[in-house]
Amino acid sequence: MQIYGIDLASEKFDVSFINSDGQATHIVVKNTKPQIEKFLDKLPEDCRLVAEHTGVYGDLLLKLADMRNIHVSYVSGYEIRHSMGLIRGKSDPLDAARIREYGERYADKLNDTHFPSETIYELRELYATRRLLVRQRKQLQTMLKGDDCRPEKSDTAQKIKREMMEQLNIQISSLEQKMAQLIDDDDNLSKTSVIAQSIPGIGPVTATELIIKTDNFKRVSTAKKCATLAGISPFPNATGKSDKGNHVSHMGDKQLKSLLFMCARSAVVHFEKMRVYKMKKHEIEHKHIYVVLNNVANRLLKILYTLVKKGELYDPAYLPRDPRLKIEY
Repeated sequence: MQIYGIDLASEKFDVSFINSDGQATHIVVKNTKPQIEKFLDKLPEDCRLVAEHTGVYGDLLLKLADMRNIHVSYVSGYEIRHSMGLIRGKSDPLDAARIREYGERYADKLNDTHFPSETIYELRELYATRRLLVRQRKQLQTMLKGDDCRPEKSDTAQKIKREMMEQLNIQISSLEQKMAQLIDDDDNLSKTSVIAQSIPGIGPVTATELIIKTDNFKRVSTAKKCATLAGISPFPNATGKSDKGNHVSHMGDKQLKSLLFMCARSAVVHFEKMRVYKMKKHEIEHKHIYVVLNNVANRLLKILYTLVKKGELYDPAYLPRDPRLKIEY
C-alpha cells in the first residue's frame, strides 16, 4: 500500500509520497474542492492518506476521500512528533515527509478515519458554538459580579452588559433547542440519548457531548477507550522495585473529563449504588474523594456502553448475576 503523507493547512496542503522510481516526491494541492478532486482522481487504488489531525482544515479532504472509498488516517500531532525521535528543522515539505515516514513505519497500526454523518457534523458545530457562548456568558457573569464592589458604576456599561447577557441566554437556548431537534429527528441518536439520560447523573449536555465525541459510540467503541479519551482511565506507573500505583493521564479531553466528573458528583447523590460505593470508599476506606469520583465516572461509562450495546434503558431494579454461579446451557 502506497502511503501519502499530508501536512494540512487552511489554503493548501503539502503531499509527500514515493514515486515509481523510488524517489521521495513533494507536491502542493490547494485546499479547494476542484483541486482536491483532481488530486484524488490521480491516486492509485491501493493507497492510504495519512495526515495530522488539524480540526476543520482536513474536513473537505476527508469527505471527498470517503466518497471515493480511499483509505484515510488522521493521527494526532503529538503521536507523530514523539514517534520520530530527535528532529531538527521544520517546514511544510519536511512535515509532510515525516508524516509519510510515520505512516510507512506504523502502517499496521493505522485506523481508518471516516467523515461523520451530516447530523453529527452539524451537532459538532452547534456544540462548539454553544461552548464559546457559554464561556463568554461566564466571563460576563464574573464581570457583573465584580461590578457590585464598584463605588460608582457607568449606567451605559451596565446596560450594555445586561443586554449582552440576555442576548447570550437567548442564543444559547436557541442552540440547545436546535441540537435537541437534530437528535430527536434521528432515530439512532434519539435512542442513544434517551438511554444515556436514563442513567442517574447523566444529563442532556453530557449525553450530547458523548454522542459527538464518540460518533454515537461507534468510533470510540468501548468504555475503556472512552475513559482513555477523557483522561480518567488509570494506568500503572511501576519500574523495577518502584511501584507508584495507577494514575490517570493528563492528555485527555478536559471538557469531557469535566462533564463526567460533574455526572459522578450527581450520581453519588441520586444513584443509590454509586452513593453506597462512595460511602464505602471515601468514608470507610478513606480514599481520596477525587479517586472515588474518578472510579464512579468509569463505572458510569461501563454501564452506559453496556446499555447502548443492548439497546436498553437503565433499570434501577436490575440485579447482576452472581459470578460464582455456573451458567447452565
